[in-house]
Amino acid sequence: MIKLIASDMDGTLLNDSKQIPGDFFSVIDELEKRGIFFAVSSGRTYLALDHLFPEEYRDRIDFICDNGACVMHKGKPVSVTPLDRETYEELLSACERIGGLKILVCAESGTYHKKDTGTFTAEIQKYYRRHIETDDFLSIHETIYKLAVCDMQGTMNRGKPELDKIFGDRLNVQVSGPIWMDVMASGVSKGKALMALQQALGVTREETMAFGDYFNDVEMLNAADWSFC
Repeated sequence: MIKLIASDMDGTLLNDSKQIPGDFFSVIDELEKRGIFFAVSSGRTYLALDHLFPEEYRDRIDFICDNGACVMHKGKPVSVTPLDRETYEELLSACERIGGLKILVCAESGTYHKKDTGTFTAEIQKYYRRHIETDDFLSIHETIYKLAVCDMQGTMNRGKPELDKIFGDRLNVQVSGPIWMDVMASGVSKGKALMALQQALGVTREETMAFGDYFNDVEMLNAADWSFC
């Protein structure tokens, strides 16, 4: 019997206009009646997800955010795995050396980025809210969940191989789109986050269903016996 359903957002649950299907909340009501938990699973931050849902539903669904770096249950974190300060600073330096990479720092109070008037700003607005402009990423001193890195030359062709070469298994570099990759602490993934949620809810892998569409969903799909791509 299915007791937990987890779904990716962009490219899976959301339509091409980044909107939730009109009948989604009636489905949530029915799942709740049947005792089935529903979890949103996304590379987006919690602050970029919660506004998509009416306030009455925010505590009735769970959130796997930042590709698994933060897991929220009933509006409270059940699992948080941030980037440590030393690795964060080393990662910033590596991105600067590679060159041509645009960075978003996904932190507790919002998403930090440097001023940009080009296509990068349009890309940010598709996925993130509460933008905070900064001239210095090193001035950010709060919980940092991940770096979202935009590589207009293609993440699979250049950005990811370069970061993997530098950091190896010290970081988890997940391709989340043709020009996007998310960089998290080692071991962080949607799959690990789903397993943490399963444990918190008392749900087994055999009782879990998952939906995804991209490389950053693979671990999550593997953590559910019922998985659909």
